[in-house]
Amino acid sequence: MVTTLATAILAVSFLTAKSEAPQWQPDYGKALEATRAEEKPLLVVLDKPADEESRLDPALLSEGKSGEQQELLDDYELCHVDVSTKYGKRVAKAFRAKEFPHTAIIDRTGSVILFSNAGKMKSDQWEHALLSFRKGTRSGRTTHVSFKKGDESLEFETPSEARQGKPYCPSCQKKNR
Repeated sequence: MVTTLATAILAVSFLTAKSEAPQWQPDYGKALEATRAEEKPLLVVLDKPADEESRLDPALLSEGKSGEQQELLDDYELCHVDVSTKYGKRVAKAFRAKEFPHTAIIDRTGSVILFSNAGKMKSDQWEHALLSFRKGTRSGRTTHVSFKKGDESLEFETPSEARQGKPYCPSCQKKNR
């Protein structure tokens, strides 16, 4: 009897522990609503999935994977928009994204962009960004920018306005976008 009960408990815990692949919302508006309702930060990826140069590495999106990468994504509402569509072009314009892939992390209130990155990201950069902003709070905004010129690539991070001593104003941020 005890053995049967222990086996049943293990089976149930195994089934509930089995994690699903992350669910990426293709609609930015719905993802933003979910962010506000769940009070989780929003991870937005804008790319062209059919174009190797303009898409985020599918391994970073944890498509069909489980483990650490997926656990990092569990802290976020997820939005993946194809910018080659009419809708995707409108979303890219709202983000002022001109280089793809473009990645952004929005705070848990859905009102402040905490992180943005234009261009491809390496696995360690992706993990660093996800770990840094997983609480969805303004602990320090940085923008990671990477450029590729021929075989040479240049990468840097720009510090937030707050770190530079400038006051932070959400209304001004909306006007400047």
